[in-house]
Amino acid sequence: GASFVWLAYFAPYSYEDYMTFVGACAQSDRCSVETIGATLDGADMEVLTVRAAGSDASEDASKRSIWLIARQHPGESQASWWMEGCLARLLDEADPLSAKLLEGATFRVVANMNPDGSRRGHLRTNAAGANLNREWAKPSEVYSPEVFHVLREMQQSGLDFCLDVHGDEALPYNFIAGAEGIPSWTTRLASLQKEFCIAYERANPDFQLVEGYDVDAPGEA
Repeated sequence: GASFVWLAYFAPYSYEDYMTFVGACAQSDRCSVETIGATLDGADMEVLTVRAAGSDASEDASKRSIWLIARQHPGESQASWWMEGCLARLLDEADPLSAKLLEGATFRVVANMNPDGSRRGHLRTNAAGANLNREWAKPSEVYSPEVFHVLREMQQSGLDFCLDVHGDEALPYNFIAGAEGIPSWTTRLASLQKEFCIAYERANPDFQLVEGYDVDAPGEA
């Protein structure tokens, strides 16, 4: 019979892996899963909300609203592995760090921003050919519904911090690419980002501040 050899540039993480992962997260008392809309191919757009066990939405107003999103570029599968590890810690009731974080924050997680692109085998786009990473200024339900639905939820829940997880084909490093080029960038945001990066480097030896992208000039994001 015929023999097949499958080659992958990045460690694969299939849509089936994603669904298994979300199902496992949903078993935790800390996690709830909500469908907030649909993609162009009809897939569910899902948000996983992580709160301290026993707490509910009535307490959210007194806590920070943290958003974590991944796989805007569906070919960057390492983002899914990062997300799996992050949620494993947040949902670990024996982990004192996650308990401390959930005392002061509610986490909303979109573990796959681009289900259609993931299933279709796209590198950077959704079913309509949209690069979701470039759609946040004016998302459209007919061209980029994934961003449209998630941005609506962000506006409703509030957002104090967002981490958008990507991977790079050429840079084998863990680094932060900031939003310096957006019109609303301020010195306050720059200071907060610097504090976060320093704290991240102190907490995780895999993170570093030397290698990464060039910083965007103002207005050139």
